[in-house]
Amino acid sequence: MLQTVEAIYDPNKGLTFSEAVNITEPVKVWVTFVEPCQQLTPLNKGSAQALLEALRHHPLPESARISDADIEAQIQDIAQSWES
Repeated sequence: MLQTVEAIYDPNKGLTFSEAVNITEPVKVWVTFVEPCQQLTPLNKGSAQALLEALRHHPLPESARISDADIEAQIQDIAQSWES
C-alpha cells in the first residue's frame, strides 16, 4: 500500500516526519524533492561506477537483497516476455 507522508530532510538531523510514523522494519521509500536543493548532486545517468560506489557506502539491508537465482529468474521472465 502506498502512503504519502510529508517530511523534512536536514543533513545534520536526518529525516523528520511532519506526523507520527511507526516504522518497525526496513521499508522502501520514494523521495521527491519539492523545493530546489543546491546540494543535490544526481548521479550521471547510466553510471555503473557511481552506483557501485553508492552501494559500497550505503549497502542495501539484507531484507532488500535477492539471490543470484532470483535475479536470473527475473532475467529469464523478461526475455520470455520479449519473445512473446
